[in-house]
Amino acid sequence: MNDFRKKIVDFYYENPLKCIILVAFVVRLVAVIFSKGFGMHDDHFLIIESSKSWVNGGDYNQWLPWSQDTDNPVPSGHSFFYPGLMYCFFRLLQLVGIETLNVQMYFVRLLHALWSLLIIYYGYKITEKFTNRTTANIAGWTLALYFFMPWLSVRNLVEVVAIPFLMAATWLYVKDEHPTWGRVLWVGALTGMAMSVRYQVMFFIGGFGLALLIMRRWRDVVLYGAGVLLSFTLIQCVPDMILWHRPFAEFWEYVSYNLDNATTYFNQPWYNYILVILVLLLPPVSVFIFGGFFYEWKRWTLFLPSFAFLFFHSCFPNKQERFILTIIPFVIILGIIGIYDYWHTHSDKVKLKKIFKVCLWISLILNTIAIVPTTVHYSKKARVEAMVYLSHYPDCQNYIIEGMLSYGVRMPVEEYSDKAFMTRGSVYKGKGWETETDFIAENDIAFVLFEGEENMEQRLAEAKKYIPNLVYDVTCKESFIDAIVQKINPINENYPIVVYRNADVIPEQIK
Repeated sequence: MNDFRKKIVDFYYENPLKCIILVAFVVRLVAVIFSKGFGMHDDHFLIIESSKSWVNGGDYNQWLPWSQDTDNPVPSGHSFFYPGLMYCFFRLLQLVGIETLNVQMYFVRLLHALWSLLIIYYGYKITEKFTNRTTANIAGWTLALYFFMPWLSVRNLVEVVAIPFLMAATWLYVKDEHPTWGRVLWVGALTGMAMSVRYQVMFFIGGFGLALLIMRRWRDVVLYGAGVLLSFTLIQCVPDMILWHRPFAEFWEYVSYNLDNATTYFNQPWYNYILVILVLLLPPVSVFIFGGFFYEWKRWTLFLPSFAFLFFHSCFPNKQERFILTIIPFVIILGIIGIYDYWHTHSDKVKLKKIFKVCLWISLILNTIAIVPTTVHYSKKARVEAMVYLSHYPDCQNYIIEGMLSYGVRMPVEEYSDKAFMTRGSVYKGKGWETETDFIAENDIAFVLFEGEENMEQRLAEAKKYIPNLVYDVTCKESFIDAIVQKINPINENYPIVVYRNADVIPEQIK
């Protein structure tokens, strides 16, 4: 037993990066299996629902010009790069006989888990370049096992999917003191790809270009800019010219929309993202990491891109927590490098080191407590399971969602029902059952999905006035974390969904 343990320890000391990546993959594989559902609106409806609907011959979000019921269709303001890649992946899965979305998503999560390992690899390499192997090990384990990383790694968030492009580009530039012209061009191309995934990466790109200007690397400024322009133009203009017959149609629509709606959504104070970073990186050690990030401000190519990104998002009124996720690994890496440099410069700060160790242990304990439930968190479980349940009924084409507990129903994740043309009605406060009488009369309503379990007797009685033969089938419960999140902040409406079947349309329940 001791010999076996010694072999493991020796292997780790000889191959720390391989061990870190292996452990990271195993943890992410747990998330692939158990962390079903979706995190926020955008990672499902703008990526999965759109691309999967194209595979099925539809266009859920009406992004395509021929899907818009108008003589003058307009771009939606969304890049087709990432959804287009997902469309190709769904097509491939379909070709090999894997057609059900609930099953396909295991492969989607696995693909993203593998993609996320590049964050750890390049993060390790960058840290090792500027410190030593021991500090790089710390950075690697941090990127691998920070409590939120495995869960985020299997999501379809553009803010996260763009990160490996930026990490690879940063490493390619800093690995040598004077990178070749071809490498600099490739660095620009990679950041252009990241911008094609998430348009706001332009501010990271601007910060990188500014860093090169400060360092007076004139050749690199030109080559880097050329790489960005060539990459972004090629990726964006091909679909735009095909669909809209003009270049950068989606990009300019995106810019225009965000300028017009700067205060429409979440108008938060300038320091909002600083608080997000400090909380996400787990206080009290997050204070040291964030301080280390600013301590390294003269490492221009590492600091300025992320700072420019943070500065713009802090100034822009519309703030959503996920927007800042793109630079979180860079804050972690530079923060750890900063802590390393500070200790070596101020080796006499014994009292501060003791405080840091106490803070580190507190955050490690918090991280250990949080990582397991977060990694296996089935997000938006009730909404997904309700649609999966309807997929068992091939004859079901029409249903109604009743959301009388709120002022609007949650958008159904219809592609989980594996039906290309399903019609739904909606009933909620301000829009009662009487407004859906024409819809009910024209369609064979197979199911009514009640959002939430409160006042069910009264709500069911009202529904039966219009669909009298409703019988209870199943309750799709929300996950534990979903329920907690709603209690903390009721704006997150993670209701259980109670499914009633119209026995006049579907007489028997499928077991």
